[in-house]
Amino acid sequence: MSKTQRAIKFFPLHLPVSSIRSRLIAFLLFLLLPVLGATYTFISGENERYTDQTIDSYLGIGAEVFDFSRTEHINTLLTISSALTRDWGFRNAFGAADEATILDAAQNLLSRSFQAADMMLIADMDGKVITDTAAQGFTELRSSWLTLMERAAASSDGVAEAVLTVNDIPYQVTVIPLFLPAPVAWIFAGFPLDGRFVASIKQSSASDVSVLRFQGLDLSNLTTNSSSDMLTQTDRVTGQVIASTLSGDDARLTLEGLDPTQFGATQRIRLQEADYGTLVRPLAADPASGELILAVIQRSYRENQVNLAQLQDRLFSFSMLVVSISLLAVIWLARTFTRPILALAKRVKSIEQGDYATGTSTQALAGGDELTQLDRSVSAMARGLAEREKIRDLLGKVVSPEIAAELMDGQIELGGEERIVSVLFADIRGFTTLSEKQTPSQTLHMLNQCFEKICLAIESCGGVVDKFNGDAVMALFGAPVSHANDADRAMHALLNIEQALRELSENPDSPTAGLSIGLGIHTGLVVAGNMGSQNRMNYTVIGDSVNLASRLESLTRLYGVSNLVSEASVKALGKDADKYQWLELDVVRVKGKREPVRIFSLLGLSGSLTVEKHAQIELFRQMRQHYERAEWDTALAILHTLIVDGDHPLFSMYQERIVVLKQTIHSPWDAVFNLESK
Repeated sequence: MSKTQRAIKFFPLHLPVSSIRSRLIAFLLFLLLPVLGATYTFISGENERYTDQTIDSYLGIGAEVFDFSRTEHINTLLTISSALTRDWGFRNAFGAADEATILDAAQNLLSRSFQAADMMLIADMDGKVITDTAAQGFTELRSSWLTLMERAAASSDGVAEAVLTVNDIPYQVTVIPLFLPAPVAWIFAGFPLDGRFVASIKQSSASDVSVLRFQGLDLSNLTTNSSSDMLTQTDRVTGQVIASTLSGDDARLTLEGLDPTQFGATQRIRLQEADYGTLVRPLAADPASGELILAVIQRSYRENQVNLAQLQDRLFSFSMLVVSISLLAVIWLARTFTRPILALAKRVKSIEQGDYATGTSTQALAGGDELTQLDRSVSAMARGLAEREKIRDLLGKVVSPEIAAELMDGQIELGGEERIVSVLFADIRGFTTLSEKQTPSQTLHMLNQCFEKICLAIESCGGVVDKFNGDAVMALFGAPVSHANDADRAMHALLNIEQALRELSENPDSPTAGLSIGLGIHTGLVVAGNMGSQNRMNYTVIGDSVNLASRLESLTRLYGVSNLVSEASVKALGKDADKYQWLELDVVRVKGKREPVRIFSLLGLSGSLTVEKHAQIELFRQMRQHYERAEWDTALAILHTLIVDGDHPLFSMYQERIVVLKQTIHSPWDAVFNLESK
């Protein structure tokens, strides 16, 4: 019988002590609970009332600081807008309808506002946008902008303000009229209620400030003097954190715990480290859409430690007693389970490092307490992880690691989702001729050499090898894992594949000597997911974009180039397209498609081509211009020069095509060449 069991027999209350949980319960009941209960009662009576009053006071100050700062910003916006209306150069530019000068004047004023304003918008009296420094894409003002303009028109001084949403960010916006001498336009100015604004409020008030948006509220009874009982929440209320001085997790907890309809009273919300007193200030409301934008001022209850300092001396003797008793009890309990826990920790560490064999217990603990159950669970976990890792390793060799992870971590079922993906097709040229001179095993070895280089080039750029089809490879950039620059990754992979196959082909001692590559890339919408049957499925992508990428790879033979890239892929690069040197080849309508496709060949990185190559590209570009205008003789003359300088299948193909078109095209044409075969 243990010491604890013998001690408990002296008490009228008998508790089972065969488990660690029971021992801890007995410890808390007979030692800690009386002390902690008395301490809690004493502290609660003396501290909570004072803390609540202090936090309410702090929140009131913080709310006043917020209202004052917002009012000051509004006055600053009005001052800035008024300064613009008095600017002689701006008034002359407006009278002359000089939009460039109007925009420059507005932007110059914003730059001199010391960040007091971030946007300025000028509209005529009918709401048509003349100038917008934020480039929001407005042509005419709508909804809340028109409402604000109408409020200003109805006011005695022609001035109004409101909180409006600009690019999903709440802006404090003011509007004043421009007189020449009659009112001819409205000038809107605004600053965002973003992180910078709430940070400035926190610096002045020492309170945390957040700006939140709620949607789905019933605001039909909302008035300027609304209280919490006049607003109701629907079942589909959603919230969003616009800006906050809190950490990301604390801002999320505030959003989840806040009652957005309670304006008048302090709310108490539990965040990560402590409870926070919370006060709500409404900023904007749209009864039609149920949208409500709020300012939330918060103060931590933990910050007020004055009362705890007053009680520190009284609690010292209690603390010493509790610590002494707890220390003795912990020492005894540690002797009971420290050793097996350390052994379990060592095994879990081995599992973390991937050593599942060491993590599996070879000798089970005796007994029926929680440690024994934990020991068995750890052993079962180690065996399960070992089996899962074995399956993952095997699956990762059959499909791409990204697809393996998608299959292992997700729910295996048929179906897919629409995604924008850059699809790359690579076809090894000359493989059939070489395979006729080799045994099947030699052919397979040669093919695997090429695939090894191609897959390495694709995966090093973040792509996923979808499938092998004979001597061709299909790769994806954007599924199942997407990146912001998938199109750029696809272009890098294309160049890497060409370089790798060039090295294999130029080695005369290698069986791969003489091989070449054909590549096609197109970016577009596909359906990505698991396809097949319930018993056998495959993660892949399908769609018209996949077919077009395959057609482009096939067309490389016709144009005598190693790669073809669609215009959609070039546009998907955005500014990154300038990193590469392109050659626009043609505008074609492939068989089975109604829309023509402009196709390019990727020649390399910018600056990597010789002067002679640049001159050749420029001549070809000129030839294309004459070709598109049906100026056949001029185009043929340029082609003749190109062929003399260095014959290329592309030049010969165009020469033969123009000879035919010259006989059949007698009027302006769309310069789209229809391909009759795939």
